[in-house]
Amino acid sequence: MVKFVKIIPIALKVGTVTRKYPFERPLITESFRGAIEVDPVKCTGCGACTRICPPKALSLIREGETLILRYFVGKCIFCGMCADICPEKAIAITKEFELASENLSELNVDVEHELKKCVKCGATFVSTKLLNKVRSQVEALPDDIAELCPNCRRLEILKRFTGGR
Repeated sequence: MVKFVKIIPIALKVGTVTRKYPFERPLITESFRGAIEVDPVKCTGCGACTRICPPKALSLIREGETLILRYFVGKCIFCGMCADICPEKAIAITKEFELASENLSELNVDVEHELKKCVKCGATFVSTKLLNKVRSQVEALPDDIAELCPNCRRLEILKRFTGGR
């Protein structure tokens, strides 16, 4: 009871601190993390963000010849680990937190990538953007090897080392 009496003068001095949300803008600090935004121009579809995302809010989905990076904001815990790990700095953390929706599909954000086909077997294996990035950074990568899926690449390299036996 005595503690409560001690608080009264402090409360009278400070006044009302509660905000009338949603009629007043909420207090958002500099360190607040909200939903993420993926820049489709910078994203190469490498999938690093999907591997580190604790609640699996980010996922890579293959649909035909398209690779889709899907962000489901309904699962996101706003930890920001995806933005930290992204090698292209394609993911930005916003301060957006008002994300309620009556339609579940409105909570999905997709970034689509064209998939590269293997020149030998025709299987799709990597996004074209990622392959182009690897080619630009690895000068020693022969074009005929780069255009092969991992399985065909292994067989081709084995064939070259064994002399085709």
